[in-house]
Amino acid sequence: MNNLNEIITSIQKCRLFSHFNEDKINSLFKNDKLISKTYNSSDIIFNEDDTCNYLSIIITGIIEIQKLDPEGNVLTVATLSSGNVFGENLLFGDRNQYPMSVVCKTAAKVIHLPKSLIYSLCQTDSEFLTQLLRVLSNKALSLSSKLKQVSMKSLRQMICHFLMIKYKKSNSLVIPLGMSKKEWSEKLGVQRPSLSRELIKMKEEGIIDYNRTEIIILDIEEVKSQS
Repeated sequence: MNNLNEIITSIQKCRLFSHFNEDKINSLFKNDKLISKTYNSSDIIFNEDDTCNYLSIIITGIIEIQKLDPEGNVLTVATLSSGNVFGENLLFGDRNQYPMSVVCKTAAKVIHLPKSLIYSLCQTDSEFLTQLLRVLSNKALSLSSKLKQVSMKSLRQMICHFLMIKYKKSNSLVIPLGMSKKEWSEKLGVQRPSLSRELIKMKEEGIIDYNRTEIIILDIEEVKSQS
């Protein structure tokens, strides 16, 4: 397999395989247990409702988990990069179909591990099983947090919730965005114009000020009450 050292390094970055040495990873390549695929930017790795038969590890590139709403708007649910995995929460489910699409944001290389191999590793490697359970638990908590955010009644509440999380972490009223308005709107599940309109309203009401890279909280009590 080409660039084997790069692949081994990326697999070891994955929490599930961090305890594997090079020889043990090499053993996974025997008998074609692993499938290596290269994708171009915008390629769809899995469509919504495709059956999940693999646990997949990203070797290089950036991949997005996307949901298309009835109006055709794209919601980016997660962004993944080298060492991240996907499919692990679906592989052994009664309904093991992808609820969303897996799309390449950039050119990418992905290793797909078949269900039979994952099942065998769970039986023979207690550390792998422990790490898999930990990854599944963390993903469930992350999903719960996202659902809580999405279920909020208004866009303003979602904005204030985001600002309060950042404020509590930094104890600063100046909040660096760390992403574009478009990326932020996708994370919130709204259109960029809707986000821009709400930010303008909040600025006019004296709740916040903002520029391209940061938001300044002017009325922390109002933000707290809306979060």
